[in-house]
Amino acid sequence: MAPVATSALVSQGHKVLLVGTASASPSDLTQARDSILSTVGTQGSVNFEQFDRLATIPLPASTYNTIVTGGIAPSAYQHSSAVLAALAKTLLPGGGLSLTEPVASSSATTLPASLTQVLERSTADLVSTLKISGFVEVTIVQQRQASHEEIEDLLKVWGVQESAVAAALEGQIELVEISAKKPAYELGAAAALPWARKKAAAAPAPTPVAAPSVKKAAVWTISANDDDEDEDAELEDEDDLLDAADLVKPTKEQLAAPDCGPDSLKKKKCKNCTCGMEEEPEEEEEEEQSSTAMDVDSMTTAPVPQEAIVASNANRWKESAITEVVPKALQPKSSCGNCYLGDAFRCGSCPYTGMPAFQPGEKVQLGGSMLKDDIDF
Repeated sequence: MAPVATSALVSQGHKVLLVGTASASPSDLTQARDSILSTVGTQGSVNFEQFDRLATIPLPASTYNTIVTGGIAPSAYQHSSAVLAALAKTLLPGGGLSLTEPVASSSATTLPASLTQVLERSTADLVSTLKISGFVEVTIVQQRQASHEEIEDLLKVWGVQESAVAAALEGQIELVEISAKKPAYELGAAAALPWARKKAAAAPAPTPVAAPSVKKAAVWTISANDDDEDEDAELEDEDDLLDAADLVKPTKEQLAAPDCGPDSLKKKKCKNCTCGMEEEPEEEEEEEQSSTAMDVDSMTTAPVPQEAIVASNANRWKESAITEVVPKALQPKSSCGNCYLGDAFRCGSCPYTGMPAFQPGEKVQLGGSMLKDDIDF
């Protein structure tokens, strides 16, 4: 199969990379090289490289205008992703790639197990692999079924010596020729955004005569020149608002908290206190004692009905009875009215501290076996 050297890919003065294989004859390689040289002329050049070395040797970056690979019979090798990446790297921006490869036919039924690896992808898979490798404008130039002689040459390269296999593979192997291009930019290239450029000034269009309109008064309009209208207005000087005492820098002793008094950090009164701190705790203690006495008196003076005692005794030995609800008539009255809301709303001296919230007028107490030891001695 002759290599592709069309005017779309190879032109006068181009630098071309010709990829050959060890299975190709020297005469075919020489003929392909001379054919490309006749197109590029004396100003161009043709370099040669072996297919099996592409993924292992460092190729020069952005060097060739065109790469021809797989075009010298027998075209028996698949181009892996690593090979395609190496070819894309050595192409110049906008350079072309001519690739020929055997693929499984769309009508292929069952391939021998020894050929599943070399014919594992179809034409669509090859086109997808080229796009993933960074090529654009991927075009199928030619796709035809391999002849019986070409299939026999392919089997020799693949190491299959059975003659009956060639006859069975007729119509199941195709030779596809694809052309592709590298994008017109290198990896990592930067370009200015289109809206950052100034548009060319267009010819001014004739201005239509508009009908006279009534000017409306602007509402809630703030202008940058509003301050110019009030230039004569007198403004208050900020420095005049400060007196001599405000300008004196305070000392560390003045900034420190006092040792005694309501604003001090001390929570206990001093001996022989004269600042008034001695009177405040005494008032708080009297309020706590009075509220506690009120709650205790209300709890102890009210008689307990017989039915409440019977209900309490009935639930005392039941494991399921977690709480006992004392009737409303037996509950002490709250002085603040927030006892039933919970600890977050109760006073510091509340007798309900630690108990759960309950309905107004009721008191919840732990009952049943909850107040008994788990082990009886």
